[in-house]
Amino acid sequence: MSTVTAVAVVLGIALAAVVTTSVGVPGAGAAPACRGDRISVSALSTGCVVSDGTVVLPDGRQFRVPPVGTTVSAMPVGASGTADEGDVSVTNTGRSGVAVLVHDDWSGSPAAIRQERAALAHRTLLSGSALRTAGGAASSTAAASGSSSCSSTAYAKLGFRWTGPVEWGYNPNNQKVSGAAAIGAGADAWTGTTTACGRTVRSTADDTYTGSRKVAMGITATGGCGTSDGANMVGWGSLRAGTLAVTCVWSRGGVAVEADQRYSTSVAWSATTTCSGSRFDLRGVATHEWGHAWGLGHTASSSGLVMKPASTTCETGQRTLGLGDLIGIDALY
Repeated sequence: MSTVTAVAVVLGIALAAVVTTSVGVPGAGAAPACRGDRISVSALSTGCVVSDGTVVLPDGRQFRVPPVGTTVSAMPVGASGTADEGDVSVTNTGRSGVAVLVHDDWSGSPAAIRQERAALAHRTLLSGSALRTAGGAASSTAAASGSSSCSSTAYAKLGFRWTGPVEWGYNPNNQKVSGAAAIGAGADAWTGTTTACGRTVRSTADDTYTGSRKVAMGITATGGCGTSDGANMVGWGSLRAGTLAVTCVWSRGGVAVEADQRYSTSVAWSATTTCSGSRFDLRGVATHEWGHAWGLGHTASSSGLVMKPASTTCETGQRTLGLGDLIGIDALY
């Protein structure tokens, strides 16, 4: 072998070793991976990339990590006298990690938080209708109505909306009452021409009931969200004490792609026109949960609005939108 050939062979071997090392071993700056059935929020703070697994919040709620580019949000309603657990959003940004938002508190990967905070601010500040700045006119209307739900113009956007009709099915397994009609009325309270507190808006939110189907909801007994299957399902199941219902919505870039609802089997319900006794009005609670499904968050407990975080027994007044509820749905649709 000539000297030139020998040198070439040696250089080739050395180059192959460098290439193999650089491809086979992650670079020093690469993010670690998190995986498992109990990924803590503190683990997420390392910036780890999550392709599969379940995040457990400090309050015990569990969320299956959504696909990259997807946010999953859980919105509960509680019984009056219980603490507001807070709306939750879990966003998988991919390389930047996972960001978690509970109430107004962020946790998880710092890079993911920065990315999602900016994206959420953009989505929630999108322009709405003139009703958002009604101001004094809204106050005078409320005074004339005499209703506490007409005294507040408050609403909160969750950062997602639907771009087409929501086709949903009802799973009657373990139902406490025959609930499809009452839940459907809760959905329809937000759609089409809607009047409340002397104001009328035309909402483009739209839904279609597709009938009874025994398909599971992607909602966990802890009040968190499981795996998305692309079907919008409403049904019944166990939930934590004090929680009446939970809605989970999966969205991508602010566009909702799936919504599931779960109503508690641990409380007494009423699905009749009138309500009596220590029962919770299913239609009123469903109106609240559909407000979440459409993209609205909680308002203050004192607001008197549909979107306040808790319901009392036989609260049939929650079937009807208040002023802030009306302004909110008009701002979104």
